[in-house]
Amino acid sequence: MKRPLYFSTVILFLLLVSCKKYLTSDSASRFSEEYVFGSEPDATKTVNMVYAMFNQDAFTSRVSTLFAGNTDVEVGNSVSASPDGARRDLWSFEATTSNNDLLTVWNNAYSAINKANECEHGLTTISLVKDPTNATYLNLLGEVKVLRAYWYMLLMHHWGDVPFSIKPSRAGDNFYLPKTGRDSILTFLINDLIGIESKMQWADQLDNGIERINREFAMGLIARLSLIRGGYWLYPDMIMKRKDDYQEYYKIANTYSKKLVSMKPRMLTDFATVFMNENKYIKPLNSDILYEVAYAPGFGDVGWCVGVGVTNGISYHSFGATTIQMSLTPTYYYSFDTTDLRLAATCSIIAYNDTLAQVSTGPTSITINKWNRMLVPTPLGPSSSKGTSINWPLMRYADVLLMLAESENELYGPTGDAKDALRKVRQRAFPPALWGDKVETYITAVGGSKQLFFNAIVNERAWELGGEMVRKFDLVRWNLYGKQIAETRKVLNQMGQDAIAGVGIYSHLADYLYAKRNSDKTLSFLNRFQKVSGVVPAEYNIKINWMRNLWNTTTDGPANYTLWQWRGYSDNTGNTPVRYVLPLHSSVISNSLGTLKNEYGY
Repeated sequence: MKRPLYFSTVILFLLLVSCKKYLTSDSASRFSEEYVFGSEPDATKTVNMVYAMFNQDAFTSRVSTLFAGNTDVEVGNSVSASPDGARRDLWSFEATTSNNDLLTVWNNAYSAINKANECEHGLTTISLVKDPTNATYLNLLGEVKVLRAYWYMLLMHHWGDVPFSIKPSRAGDNFYLPKTGRDSILTFLINDLIGIESKMQWADQLDNGIERINREFAMGLIARLSLIRGGYWLYPDMIMKRKDDYQEYYKIANTYSKKLVSMKPRMLTDFATVFMNENKYIKPLNSDILYEVAYAPGFGDVGWCVGVGVTNGISYHSFGATTIQMSLTPTYYYSFDTTDLRLAATCSIIAYNDTLAQVSTGPTSITINKWNRMLVPTPLGPSSSKGTSINWPLMRYADVLLMLAESENELYGPTGDAKDALRKVRQRAFPPALWGDKVETYITAVGGSKQLFFNAIVNERAWELGGEMVRKFDLVRWNLYGKQIAETRKVLNQMGQDAIAGVGIYSHLADYLYAKRNSDKTLSFLNRFQKVSGVVPAEYNIKINWMRNLWNTTTDGPANYTLWQWRGYSDNTGNTPVRYVLPLHSSVISNSLGTLKNEYGY
């Protein structure tokens, strides 16, 4: 009996605009599975419906970006003194069961997973039965397995233990599945990807290149999932623990990061160019980015909710407007070595006003410089906002190198392999003339012990991956989330106090920032990294309250930014676990007919 697949007009439209940006499709209709999975072109179009779930707001401006705050690196903007029922409550760790963003992401994730399950069934029972060695079908099978694993990873990141199924939904099924433990889900997903990875194709063998799930990304995801499985996570009793077999998963992460580096090595190109390419819609093969979510024209919110700020004066310019919702902490900005090339490429202290003149941000509004809507090949239009079509990177080769270094150090200490992986990342970060001091001397110093090298990895992942929204769950698996929040608050307060007092460990930083306006509407800053000690030159006549903004002189206490940003986590010792796990939406609870319940004190 032929079972029909139903494709709505909306899903067919999304098929057109997902993954490869010039896909075609048949008209909306009803197709049998035998037809849909009976040829390479039709099977490919069907798999595209799984990719299409990346084009929803639930991913573009929710779980991929905004759900990733708040950390010691990325923070959400405009957190106020009390909950407001919106995404800001996620940033302050005070989300409630009525927050509709939770339901939107939950539903979208399970829709993507079910579509992946449907495709896996069709590929394994029809496509690969007819042609079991077909490279296209095998890669398509790998794609849906990887996509399913990625969506389950997002669910577990935010909700912990979740309902788990690898079968497509059918009428008469039991839809009231209980939660499955994260350890069991992760173990299955890791083994599932290990089983298919070697049958997949490299990005340079695919027409869509890094816009299609490929073998190198599958290897990287195996490593990432393994580090999650080997790491800590929060249990309902509000204790952070990791499983006794954690080292076995560090071994898998080590094996697969090394496997990628051995089988498909590549040089790390100029750091800023990696992201300039995304802004310019350039997708180089065998470079840093292993896979990036492809957004068609009119889709994707990179350069709208994350990136450099651009206000919209319709009569002045055609670049449209941003609504920047994620920024970077002042502590992160000042953690960089000032000669680190990643600093300027990652952190922006300017925005653009209605006349496209540069204006200074405040110290608590440092934006992510990796993406800028003004750099796209054709201006997006004066009334544009969302839908920039700038792709979103899910993994880079540098990330894999750092996972190699981390797993190697955990298992064997700071070996030559661990140091070499870190070396490759740091060499790209500094001019060659500085490699002696900033790379070799540095690695020798941090390579003195396992703990020192681990601390270096914690820092390096921040400097390398800032703004790419992986920090939150790095901190979780390291069991450092609370400690990093507490330390960030402490340093922010000290920075502010020292700026006001003029003495102290951070008193050398700029209390005021001075800038001048150039004829081309750009700003030049006099003192980004230090306080002015003498007379300010007359041309630097723009004065910005800088580190002084971090302390409230009226109350002689912390500024609201520091008081409110991580408001729901009040432990200034950092010893209490952060309640990063989100509540299930109330409708999910009620619709489960008693199968699911909220835990973690919700």
